[in-house]
Amino acid sequence: MATTASNSATPAKLAVGFVSEALIPGGSNLVKGDLTQGAIHLILGVVAVSALGPLGLIAVKANSLAKAHTGQSLLDKVTG
Repeated sequence: MATTASNSATPAKLAVGFVSEALIPGGSNLVKGDLTQGAIHLILGVVAVSALGPLGLIAVKANSLAKAHTGQSLLDKVTG
């Protein structure tokens, strides 16, 4: 009988995170239970929309989703 890790990124968890990010920036972190990261990404999302427009919001949402599912931000992923 095979066992699976409870913190693995299953397609269902990724889908829930994606839908929650569509609703609010930081939603995937809030669903995960990380309220601090969720609040930080929510605030950054508001700032990004006012400073950079929709592209800034997309970047913040992508970073939040990556942080919730991998534990690393997009900048950490790019720089290694």
